[in-house]
Amino acid sequence: MENKSRGEKIQIFCSKYLLLFIAILILIIGIFSLVVTAYFENATYSSVPEKTNYRLDNFPLVLLGCLIFLLILFSLYKITKKIKIKWLLAFCIIIIVISQLLWVNNLKFIPRADQASIIGCAKELLQRNFDNFGDPSSYFGIYPFQLGIIYYIALAFKVFNTTKPLILQILNVIFSAINILLMYKITKQLFKDKKVDKIAIFLLLGFSIYFLFFNVHVYGNINGLTFSLIALYNTLKYLETKNRKNLLVISIAIAISIILKSNYNIFLCGIIIILILDFLKDKNKRTIAGIVLIIFTYIVLQFLLKLSLEIYSNKKIPEGIPMIGYIYMGMAEKQEKASGWYIQEPVDIYKKNNCNSEATKKEDIYHIKVRISELLSNPKQLIYYYADKLASTWLNPTYQTIWCASPGPVLQIDKEYAQEIENKTIIKSMLSGKIFKIEEQFLNILQSVIFIFAFYALYILAKTGKLEFLLLPIIFLGGFVFHVFWETKAIYVLQYYYLLIPYAAFGITKLITFTENKIKREKQKKLLDKPKEIKK
Repeated sequence: MENKSRGEKIQIFCSKYLLLFIAILILIIGIFSLVVTAYFENATYSSVPEKTNYRLDNFPLVLLGCLIFLLILFSLYKITKKIKIKWLLAFCIIIIVISQLLWVNNLKFIPRADQASIIGCAKELLQRNFDNFGDPSSYFGIYPFQLGIIYYIALAFKVFNTTKPLILQILNVIFSAINILLMYKITKQLFKDKKVDKIAIFLLLGFSIYFLFFNVHVYGNINGLTFSLIALYNTLKYLETKNRKNLLVISIAIAISIILKSNYNIFLCGIIIILILDFLKDKNKRTIAGIVLIIFTYIVLQFLLKLSLEIYSNKKIPEGIPMIGYIYMGMAEKQEKASGWYIQEPVDIYKKNNCNSEATKKEDIYHIKVRISELLSNPKQLIYYYADKLASTWLNPTYQTIWCASPGPVLQIDKEYAQEIENKTIIKSMLSGKIFKIEEQFLNILQSVIFIFAFYALYILAKTGKLEFLLLPIIFLGGFVFHVFWETKAIYVLQYYYLLIPYAAFGITKLITFTENKIKREKQKKLLDKPKEIKK
C-alpha cells in the first residue's frame, strides 16, 4: 500500500471529517425546517416590517409535501429521460428568463432605503457632484465599502443611457439566468453524472422563484454571485487539470465579486483554504503562486477602485463605520427585529464620535466587552439570543426575497405608483395574498428537501476523501459561522443555501437509483416466481 505524505493525510482528514461535520450541521437545519417556519409578522405588500415570528409546521403535512415533491421529481426525470440535457436546460432557462422579465416589467419596483441611497450616489457620480463622496457623515461616508456597486450602477446607467432602476433589474434577470447555468456546470464538474445533472436542473428551476423576486433588489448580491460561481467553477477545474488559466480567471472573478458585494469574501476564503489543502496533497508550486495571485489581484483591485475615485473627485474617501461595528450589531440587545439583525446604534456611535472611525472602533469594542459579559452571566439569555438569531436567519423559507420585492412605504410617497399596484391583483396576491401562501409552502418544502438530501449526499461523499467535494460545503460553513458573529438577515445567506443544490441533486439521484433498482428487482422476482406453463 502506498505511503501517504503528512500533507496528503491532512487533506484527506479535512475532506472526510470536516465534510461530515458540515453534513451534521445541514441535517440539524433540515430537521428544524420540517417543524418550524420563520416569517415576518404583519408583513404585506404595502407594509414591510422585519419583525420575525415563528410558527410550528404541521409536520405530517410538510413530510407529505416533501414526498409529493420527490414523486414529481421522479416523474419529471422519467418523462424527460430521452430528452438531451442541453435542450432541457435551454428550455428551463428560457422559462426562467421570460417569467422574470415579465415580473420585473410588471412590478416596476422602486428601490428604497440603502438601494435608493446607492442609486443616488451613482447619479451624483455621473453628474460629477462629489460633495457627499468626501463627507464622512453622508451615506457614502458611512458605508464607503459600497463603492463597487455604485460604480457598477453608474456604468449601467451610462451604457444604457437611462437612470431608471428597471435596467438594473433586467440586468439582474440576465445574471440570474447565468447563475442557473453556472450552477449546472458546477454540478456537472463535481459529479460527471447525467442523472444528477438532470435532477439539478429541476431543483434549479424551483430555486429560480427566489431569483424571480430578488431580481428587483439592486444590490450586488445577484451579479456578485455570478462572478463567485465563475471562480468556484474554475477552482474545480484547476483541481482536476492544474491549468494556470483557471487560476487567472479565479483571481479576477472573485475580486470583481467582492467589489460588487463584500460578503463574497467568504467565497474567497473558501477557495484559498481548498487550494492550500490541495498544495498539501501534491506540493505543486503553481498552486501557491495561484494563491498569491488571487490575494494580490483582490488587494490591487480594491486599491485601484478607491484610488480612481479619489483622483476623479479630488477628495479623500472617508474610512466609514468600522467593520467591528457589525460584530457589535450581531450581538447587541434585541430591538424590534430578530436577534443580531440591523440596528442603528453603531451608526449613532459613529456620528456621536464626529465620524472618527478610530474613536468609534474603541467605543464599539467597549460595548462588545460589556455585551459578552452580560450574555455569559445569563446563559438562558445567551441561548435564547443565538437560537433566535440562527432561526430567523435560516428557517425563513422565502429567505426574505418576497419581502424584498414588496413596495412597502414607497406606496405612501408615490400615489401614482400606488394606484398602479392597486390595480394589479396577481402581483398583490404573489406578494402577500393567496398565491404568496402557496409560494411560501412550496419554498418550505423545497428548503427541507434541499437540506435533508444535501446532508445525505455529504454523508456519502465524506467517505471518499476527495477535496473537490469540500469546496462548496466549506463556503456554506464559512457563511454560517460568519453570520453567527456578524450582523445577520435571512437574505444574507441565500447564496450559501444555493450552494447546496448540487449535493441535494446527488442525494435525490441516489434515492431514485435505489428506487429504480428495487422496482427492477421486484419485476425480476415476479418473473422468476411465475410458474412455467406446462406444455400440453
